[in-house]
Amino acid sequence: MTAKPSAPVHLLADHTTPLIRSAWYVVARSDEVTREPRACDAMETSLVLYRNAAGQVVALQNRCCHRSFPLAHGKLEGDAIRCGYHGLLYAPDGRCIEIPMQKSVPASLRVRAYPVVERKPFVWAWFGPPDAVDPEALPHPDWLGHAGWDMYIGYLRIDASYIHLHENLLDLSHLSFLHATTFGTPEYARAPVELDVQGTRIEAWRHVECHLPDIYSVPLGWQGQRARRSSGSCFVAPGLHVNTGYLRNLEGANPQPEPTIRVAQVITPIDRHSTHYWFAGCRNFVRGRPDIDDFMCKAQFAAFAEDQFAMQQITRLEAIDSAAPVVEAHIPTDAAGIAMRRHLAALAARDAAG
Repeated sequence: MTAKPSAPVHLLADHTTPLIRSAWYVVARSDEVTREPRACDAMETSLVLYRNAAGQVVALQNRCCHRSFPLAHGKLEGDAIRCGYHGLLYAPDGRCIEIPMQKSVPASLRVRAYPVVERKPFVWAWFGPPDAVDPEALPHPDWLGHAGWDMYIGYLRIDASYIHLHENLLDLSHLSFLHATTFGTPEYARAPVELDVQGTRIEAWRHVECHLPDIYSVPLGWQGQRARRSSGSCFVAPGLHVNTGYLRNLEGANPQPEPTIRVAQVITPIDRHSTHYWFAGCRNFVRGRPDIDDFMCKAQFAAFAEDQFAMQQITRLEAIDSAAPVVEAHIPTDAAGIAMRRHLAALAARDAAG
């Protein structure tokens, strides 16, 4: 399927578009949430996270309704959390249930409680209207955290819009240039793009024959051998993007099953200009090797740090070059990103309409 960008610029989401709240976003790794209160800034909101006595995750607004002191600096008492400033005590549903030296508590005193779902290795929170929680919209892939895949997880904070990051991930044409020394190869610049847009699913693929970059060739032992590398990038939801790679040796033996790498790109806006970025790499080859986990995670971190640099440089220019309107040109390889930005603009408009 071929597509040409045709939407006017004002119909495409950008760094000024309001955040999409009626969606699920990751707020922490599962192993980060304990019985010690933990703060997380996400979606222009500060949360406090902790586990109740039964081990379930609680997510509350991280601001006491009395004088706005962060509840993350408080203490747990059973399943409740006590503010460390004046001692107000909050139940897991956000109700204030005790005020020291006061016999009764007004029913209106409460902080917002956020619905959460834990699917290891992550904790997801719903930021839309509490009465509109959509469990079916949880984008956690079945393979993420599954025993059939070995996994490593990395994290970067990117001081740029999450929309820039989604567009970057759909754009496979930059691999030969921005990632020339990490996981790009020259062949990528010339390979045709296959675009598949079906409803809200936006996916781009490229197939190249090349010498694999070290991140794949070293674990597989394919250094110096030509291989077929099929790479796909799929926008799943505002909080999730998935990259898939299928690898086939063109000169030697191929293990079974076909070597496959899947990367869950977990994206949570902090605000419109900064983003939490977790990446969970899952593979079905060279299993049970922590040294390979470490090698691939470091290699992927180096490549994604290049994306971080690019996104932050774009954001810097957006802030500086504000004296006159800037209209960006579009080229055919932008088609997937344009479709994604059009979709996010529609979701933002839907949120605004209630």
